Amino acid sequence: MSEKLSVFLEKAQRYCSSAEQCIYTVKKKMHEWGVDDDEKDYIIGELITDGFINEGRYAVAFARGKFRMLGWGRNKIRYHLKANQVSEQNIRLALEAIDDEEYIQKLQNLVQRKWDSLKETNILQKKQKTVVYLVQKGFETDMILDEIKQRYNK
Repeated sequence: MSEKLSVFLEKAQRYCSSAEQCIYTVKKKMHEWGVDDDEKDYIIGELITDGFINEGRYAVAFARGKFRMLGWGRNKIRYHLKANQVSEQNIRLALEAIDDEEYIQKLQNLVQRKWDSLKETNILQKKQKTVVYLVQKGFETDMILDEIKQRYNK
């Protein structure tokens, strides 16, 4: 292994040690560093072999983090994992790692918080703004509508 390749490998190992990474983001970072395509493939292989990259582990950590810290729903998480070229199998694994009860509780909290924050007096507009907000957060439309119906159609 050339010294240049060894330096890039160590740099990539440090990069992957700081936070979970997927192959796509590591390749993008190596491109910024000026690593050749052949060297990228070798380095990625080494990182996977040594456990620095594990796409399943990355997908689960990404999904849990975005759900818990940013309140993202499954649709938005799926979209971003696909954008990072994570396999469908790992995306399913990540979405299954989100507890259903915790997911529903998060949706309920977000519905309540958004509803309370709106100064709108027209109930239909208030419902619409709440739905749009939660769809943008990545929650499923049918779940949002069910929650709003349960709470505000009394």
